[in-house]
Amino acid sequence: MSNRSPEPLPAGTLHERYVLGRRVRSDASGTGYTAHDLHTERTVMVTVLHPRLEEDEGAVAAFLERAEALSTVSGPGLADVLGHGRDGDHVYSVTEFAPGETLTDVLHRPDQYLRYSPATALSVVADVLQGLAAMHRADLLHGAISTDRIVLDDNGRVRLTGFPLFFDTETGQEPDARSDVHDMGAVLYTLMTGSEPEDDTRPLRPSAAVPEIPPDLDMLVFNATEPDPRHRPRDAGQYLAMVDQVLRNLPEGHGDREAEDTRPIPVVAPPEGQEGERAGAVPFRKRVPVLVAAGVLVLALFAGGWVLVGGSGTELPDLAGSDPDEAEAELAALDLDLEVGLDEAYSNDIDPGGVAGTTPGPGTEVVEGDEVVLHVSEGPQHVDVPDVVGGSEDDARTALQEAGLGEIDVVREDSGDHDPGTVLATEPEAGQEADREDAVTVTVSEGIIVPDLAGMPQGEAGDTLDELNLGAEVVHGHHDTVPTGEVIGQTPEPGSVLQDEDTVTVTVSAGPEEEEPEGPEDDAASGDDGGQDEDGQDDGGGSECGGVAAWGPEATYSSGDRVHFQGSIYEAQGEIRAIPPIVADQWDVWEEVGSC
Repeated sequence: MSNRSPEPLPAGTLHERYVLGRRVRSDASGTGYTAHDLHTERTVMVTVLHPRLEEDEGAVAAFLERAEALSTVSGPGLADVLGHGRDGDHVYSVTEFAPGETLTDVLHRPDQYLRYSPATALSVVADVLQGLAAMHRADLLHGAISTDRIVLDDNGRVRLTGFPLFFDTETGQEPDARSDVHDMGAVLYTLMTGSEPEDDTRPLRPSAAVPEIPPDLDMLVFNATEPDPRHRPRDAGQYLAMVDQVLRNLPEGHGDREAEDTRPIPVVAPPEGQEGERAGAVPFRKRVPVLVAAGVLVLALFAGGWVLVGGSGTELPDLAGSDPDEAEAELAALDLDLEVGLDEAYSNDIDPGGVAGTTPGPGTEVVEGDEVVLHVSEGPQHVDVPDVVGGSEDDARTALQEAGLGEIDVVREDSGDHDPGTVLATEPEAGQEADREDAVTVTVSEGIIVPDLAGMPQGEAGDTLDELNLGAEVVHGHHDTVPTGEVIGQTPEPGSVLQDEDTVTVTVSAGPEEEEPEGPEDDAASGDDGGQDEDGQDDGGGSECGGVAAWGPEATYSSGDRVHFQGSIYEAQGEIRAIPPIVADQWDVWEEVGSC
């Protein structure tokens, strides 16, 4: 819905502090301006509520309440809301100014083929999701995410801007966290394909526009853009875990943001083989097929010519089964300067790639300048569905595509008896014939993405897992800074995929480890050795133990790194984050190598 811009503000200044500059955008919240803050001498963004809403106390209250709530949330990937106020009739909010270019600006640069490599697109989206996840944890949403509200500065920093400050609650379609997830899926699609999605009634598949995009990325966009919100990730935190997981497992050759980041927003070149398409001869495989309607028109003109010339001409040979290039050469040998077009057709008799027939048909007489359409075989229209049940979704896609079935609809279904991603059934079933013009439905076992529980109270973490039909095993560990009762670690890590009723081990803080009070005699006996035992090792109460630092829930450890935890020294067996050594014997990620 379009909104008229606000009436000019008196002297273009609010509260004798914010000098308004150029108008940037207008939406249901109001109109955004760049502004100069006279107190801090820096540029900010000011959003002013529409004049038509200034007399609506409900709208004013909603605007100010949302501005106040947004000002309490900050983090990487977000433009901070700095304040709000009311100057006379004018209600406004002040937001940090994010310099740089929007993704829309970059994707619409003239004379360039603009799309991101998968690795870069995922990295940009992950940066935005970090800030959006902080909003969702605070029960706030953005509500209008698009490429023109995501800004990258000259240093490659990504920030989400343009927070709507007022939602029209009368529509009955207020956005929620899953709406934001949908919009982020659409942004990811746009970054990888270079074009905005046109249809929001079906899940998006970027591989339909860029075939080399990996299946995992296809499903990442597909899941986020499901029209039914119930089938999308529930919030930005869960979607971020999925994005991180795909980014970590992305095959080589799909880009590297750091390697590409030679300008504010990296882009990739046209797909291989397209650079010189407009120059020189166009190879056969790239020629645009002649439309059937054009062929019919040519036939009509041909028939008219036949009447006028009284049947003079050369008989068209039978080209069925020949290679298209050979067929073109044979037609050229007729010395009639024929115009040769290409079309595709199904054929039960001719192998794919061969000429299945012509228009006009063999034996028809043609004269100089006539057009002949070669119908190139795509193979039979009906093929047997291969047996893909029990295999992975990726293998099923490959097998179905190799059989000539290009359109595949995936339906996810809970199954406690199968690993996530296992194909449970197809429609049509294996061995039955499928029309290549129709989609094949593949039913896949649905897995459960493990959420990030760190920082949650124990009860909230348990409720979160219960809602996902996952069990919780609680263990306790001491921590110097995390309050008692809050989660400090978990296994498996966030983003892992589990089945129904699987268990997540949750480590809950028991607070700092208590030190036994020492009496005068104890002090004398200890000789004031600084907390070391008789072997000169740290007793575990300090930050180090024999020169080994204490385990921390926020740190990432590599194979071979050592930490101390609850009086023992452990060595990492691989890259580990948020997994305390107390569960080492269960997950084989830590090995106990000594004691304090």
